[in-house]
Amino acid sequence: MPRTGRPRRNHTRMTLPEAEKIVALDLDGKLDRSDRDVAKIVFEAHTIVQRASLWGAGPGTPSRRRGMLIFFGAAIFIAVWIAGLLIPLLLGLEQ
Repeated sequence: MPRTGRPRRNHTRMTLPEAEKIVALDLDGKLDRSDRDVAKIVFEAHTIVQRASLWGAGPGTPSRRRGMLIFFGAAIFIAVWIAGLLIPLLLGLEQ
């Protein structure tokens, strides 16, 4: 039976300390990025380190999930607040 829909993305699971070691080796020039598999792992390690610096924690840690929850909660609050201001203006309702 052929698969339909989007193919699953193959993720390499690594922790933040592992990713930091890979990035350090890459920045020192000790990794051969001409190999496709090595380049893929180095790219993912750089992505994990960049996201950790953005969210302040490694992937899947409770503080990162809490930070994302706070971010999305604030975004939803601001969106509802702006909608509450704009919808009456667009509909021409005055109170």
